[in-house]
Amino acid sequence: MLLQIKSAEFRYGDAIIFKNVNLDVNEGDCIGIVGANGAGKSTLLNCIAGQLQLFDGTLSIRGNLSVGYLRQNCDFDSSNTLFDELLSVFSHQYELLEQIKAVSDSMSRVSPYSHEYRVLAEKYHRLNVEADVEEAYNSEVKVRTVLNGMGMAEFASHMVSTLSGGEKTKAALCKLLLQRPELMILDEPTNHLDYKTLDWLENFLSDKKSTLLIVSHDRYFLDKLCTSVWDVCNHTVTAYNGNYTKYKLLKEERRKAQLAAYEKQQREIAKLQNYIARNKVRASTADMAKSREKALLRMDMAEAPSKDERPPKFGFSYTSEPSEFPLTLRNVELKFLDKVLLKEGNLQLRRGQKMALLGLNGVGKTSLIKRIAAFNPADSGKIIFGKNVRLGYYDQENINLDGNLRVLDQLWFDNTRMSQTEVRSLLAEVGLGADDVYKRVSELSGGERAKLGIAMIMAKDCNLLLLDEPTNHLDLPSREALEDALKTYTGTILFVSHDRYFVNSVSDCIAELADGTLTLQQGNYDDFISRKRAAEQPVSSVKPKPVTNYRSPKQRAEAANRARRLKELESRITDLEQMTALLNEQMVSTEVASDYVKLSAVMKQLSQVEQELELTLSEWEKLSLE
Repeated sequence: MLLQIKSAEFRYGDAIIFKNVNLDVNEGDCIGIVGANGAGKSTLLNCIAGQLQLFDGTLSIRGNLSVGYLRQNCDFDSSNTLFDELLSVFSHQYELLEQIKAVSDSMSRVSPYSHEYRVLAEKYHRLNVEADVEEAYNSEVKVRTVLNGMGMAEFASHMVSTLSGGEKTKAALCKLLLQRPELMILDEPTNHLDYKTLDWLENFLSDKKSTLLIVSHDRYFLDKLCTSVWDVCNHTVTAYNGNYTKYKLLKEERRKAQLAAYEKQQREIAKLQNYIARNKVRASTADMAKSREKALLRMDMAEAPSKDERPPKFGFSYTSEPSEFPLTLRNVELKFLDKVLLKEGNLQLRRGQKMALLGLNGVGKTSLIKRIAAFNPADSGKIIFGKNVRLGYYDQENINLDGNLRVLDQLWFDNTRMSQTEVRSLLAEVGLGADDVYKRVSELSGGERAKLGIAMIMAKDCNLLLLDEPTNHLDLPSREALEDALKTYTGTILFVSHDRYFVNSVSDCIAELADGTLTLQQGNYDDFISRKRAAEQPVSSVKPKPVTNYRSPKQRAEAANRARRLKELESRITDLEQMTALLNEQMVSTEVASDYVKLSAVMKQLSQVEQELELTLSEWEKLSLE
C-alpha cells in the first residue's frame, strides 16, 4: 500500500469540503477522481500532495515514496530551453556517460596487456552495464519522444520562461512523464490536448510504471486508464472499482439499493409505530407494544440516499424543417496569413446528421466553423445554406456575450419576444439561478458563461447548430446533460470538441481536417480511431541478426582459429555499430518518435543489438589479451 487516508476531514472556515473519508492507494492503481465543479477534487489532491493539511483524520504515506504533482495552470518556469530543462531529469545518466568516457580515455593510454588495463576494462564493463540498466544512452531520445508525443517539439529550443501559461503546463507534464515518480498526481492533464496527443498520452501512461491519481473531465481518458474511480460528492468521497463507465453503473445500482433499503425500513418503522399506537394503552397488549417500542429505539436508522446536485437541463427544438441538405461546402479555401488551412474543401450535411469536425490543434477547425457561421467569408469556393435553415452558433470564446450586461439582460435583449419570467425560467433550467441573473456577465465563471451561451441558442428556433468546443469549462454532469440533449435533438449538427467521449456519443460521422484537406468518414470516434490505427500499423525496417554463441573454449584454444575469429569479431563489431547508429537515427525521427508503438519496437531492436555488441566486444577483448 502506498497511501492510506482514514477519517479525513477538511474545511474552509465553517464550510465542510469533505468529512469521514477513508481511502487506500495501492501500487499500480490508476484512480480517476470525479465530481461537480467546486466539490473538492483539487482540495483532496492538495491534501494528498502535502500542500494542505487535513482538519482531522490521518494521511499515511509509505516512506521514501516519490511523488509528482501536476497542478492546473501550474507556474512552471526556468531559464533553460525546454529541451535542456527536460534533459536535466537525466543528470545521473549523463554523469555515468562522462565516467564511461573518462575510463575509455584512460584505457587508450595504457598497454592492453597490463594489469591496469584489465582493471579499467572491468570498470568500463561495470559502468556500461549500469548505463544499459538506466538506459543512459537513450536520454535524448526519451526527451524527443515525449516532446513529439505531447505536441511540444516546436518549442524544444524556446526558453521555458517565454512559453504561454498553457504551454508551461504541458511542459511541466512532459517533465513529470520523464521523471516517472512512483505516485503521479495529475489535475486536469488533458486540458486542450488534441485527439492524437491524448491517444499518445494514454498509451504512455498505460504501462503501469507509476501509480496514478487523476482529476479529469475527459471520460474517454478515464475509461481507457482507470482501474477505480473516486466520486467526490455531498462532502464525502466514495470509491468504485472499474473505469468511468463502470462507475456510472455501480453508482446508480448503489443509489437504488440504498433507496430500497431506506424505503423498506421506513415501511417497517411505520408498521411498528402503528402497532405501538394501537396497543400501548390496552392492558393485554401493552407489554408487547413496549417491546416493539424498545426495538424501534434500538434500530439503526438507514439514511436516505443523498441526491446529487441537479444538473442543468438543456434542450434544443425547432418548428420548421430545413431542406434535405442544410449545409454544403464546395471547393472552399481558407487561409491564415500565408498558411493554407483548407484547400478545395467539400462537405455536405444531410438533414439530421451529426458531424464532428476533428483535427490536431492549429489546423483551422475553429476558423472553418467561424467562416461557416458567416463571421468571415471564405477566401474562395462556396458555403451554401439550404432553404429554411435557422442557424444557432456557439463560439468557444463567447464573443457574443457583453461583459457589461447583467445575465438576465443578455438573454432578454437577444430574445425580446420572451417575458422576464420565461427568461428567468430558461436561465434556471441551465443552472443560472436567482443569485446569478443579476450578476454582470464578466463576473461569471467559465462554466457559467458556457451555460449562458448555450441558453442563448436554446431560446432560438434553430434547426442547424454549429458548436465550437461546447463542453469547455463544463463539469461532467453538465457535459452529460448537454450530450443527452444533442442526442435527442432531431436537427443537424456540425461541432468541434476535444471531448472524445462526447464525440463518440453524439456524432454519426467524422470530418477530419488535416494537411489542408477534409476527409469524411461514417461512424463515431471509436470507428474513426480504429481505422487510423489499422492504417498506421508499424513496419519494422531493421531486423537484428540472431546472436551466435562464439564462446567455445575449443575455438579459443586453437591459435589459427583465434586469428580468424578476431577478424570475424572486428567485422561484426563494425556492422553492429552501424546498426546502432541507424536505429538511434530512427528513434529521433518524427515518424517513429511520435508513435509510441513504433518507438517501442525500435527500442526493443536497439536493446538486442546493444546486447550483442557488448558480448562481441567482451569476446574480442578476451581474445586480444590471450
